[in-house]
Amino acid sequence: MSNKEYKALTAEDIAENLLFSAECNERLLIVIHKSPDGDAIGSAFALKMIYEALSGDSEVISSDGAPDYLKFLVKGQATIKYTGEEVYDRIITVDTASPSQMGDLHELCDEVSFSIDHHAICTPFSDCYRDKNAAAAGEMIYNVYKYLIEKGKITQNAEICRSIYCAISADTGSFQYSNTTSDTHIIASELISVINSDINGRNTAELARLLHNSKSMNTLKAEKLCIDALTVTDDGRIAYVLLEKKKIKACGIESEDFGAAVDIPRSVAGVQLAFVLKETGELDLDSNKIYKISARSSCSVSVAAICQKFGGGGHEKAAGANISAKNAKIAVETVLSEFKKALEGK
Repeated sequence: MSNKEYKALTAEDIAENLLFSAECNERLLIVIHKSPDGDAIGSAFALKMIYEALSGDSEVISSDGAPDYLKFLVKGQATIKYTGEEVYDRIITVDTASPSQMGDLHELCDEVSFSIDHHAICTPFSDCYRDKNAAAAGEMIYNVYKYLIEKGKITQNAEICRSIYCAISADTGSFQYSNTTSDTHIIASELISVINSDINGRNTAELARLLHNSKSMNTLKAEKLCIDALTVTDDGRIAYVLLEKKKIKACGIESEDFGAAVDIPRSVAGVQLAFVLKETGELDLDSNKIYKISARSSCSVSVAAICQKFGGGGHEKAAGANISAKNAKIAVETVLSEFKKALEGK
């Protein structure tokens, strides 16, 4: 990856880039982060539909497929999992803060033309439209969409609005998290007026149900496993869940069923910091096991700063990373130690 300086872009810059690409008949590859969430998928497919409204052609890809509960956001595309056979002229990344977040696609980072991202802690790898104050990448896609409407290049589109709305709702926990701002509500209001005036598609109540209140049996089994594995420190300020591969396999569930696992320890009354440590089943070059960290903060401590120590990052209140350890005991002790230090220095 190059050490060159990268340009800071605006929503207007992104829109003009899309117009230029469409005029040149360029095919875009829109890349989102591994283990994609609602913001990544909703934002990427909104961008795809915006480009299609400009008569362009694009495809959304990730190193991982979409989890079952988010497949309603995948607009007619057979899969978002990269096959290596995709044909493209330019690459854009959405909601991806670093090459490592691209997973198996990290080698494509040098080909990225520009990125759209809202993470506070990141590793720049291209020219980027970045807004750490945006509640979701979806808010940034909305700014691109609104600019193109005001320029008369596209018209209001309920399906685009649905994808943007889902992206924002997903990353704000249905507008409950602290990243929700007055701008978030203003944008949501404008989206709602378009979505709910279209009788031919899902209204916002149905979208909210699909995103937040519709769970598969496997997801419920995953939540039960998390509750059974829940540990709270003696002072009640940190809660965590360790998920070992053998226990996950014994339940007959998949990694994607744990998308909301961190909500279990986070929801315990009095808990200020929460994390889930999930064994991935992979090994590093030294044959140590690799564990995925998903972390949340309900206080002034930045979990992004903690996760950055393990090569990860994210937002102050929600972040993630990977850690390698000989066994689960060492992994838990290592991560828990950093969380305790962070609280002590609060």
